[in-house]
Amino acid sequence: MGEITVSKKASSKFASLRTTIPMSIVRQWKLEDGDKLDWEWKVIDGQLSIVVSKL
Repeated sequence: MGEITVSKKASSKFASLRTTIPMSIVRQWKLEDGDKLDWEWKVIDGQLSIVVSKL
């Protein structure tokens, strides 16, 4: 298992959620405030997986 984060409501008006990007990923990708991430859903070995890429 990797790092675990907790989802929280992003807004009281919408159903979207937010989570924290673990510091190890922030450092590895050199992420900064405002960077864009691409979230792609894939089925890998019969399981739904999410692949996140820095744009």
